[in-house]
Amino acid sequence: MKKIKIEVGGMTCEHCVARVNKFVKNVNGVTDVKTSLKENKSYIETNDDVSVDSIKSAIEDAGYKPGKYEVE
Repeated sequence: MKKIKIEVGGMTCEHCVARVNKFVKNVNGVTDVKTSLKENKSYIETNDDVSVDSIKSAIEDAGYKPGKYEVE
């Protein structure tokens, strides 16, 4: 299992958080996602074969800007 912490730019409300969560959860292999409006970050748990690029694409598809990330 991988844990990814990624910055999400452009969120302004809880509706934004729900939208990011929905799009990221739809990435094949994502097992959990929690997004913080206060921190402007998403905390994502995935199977090992999920790429950070697929997470970034999901965030962009939701209408937000992915930023710096860390993988554990």
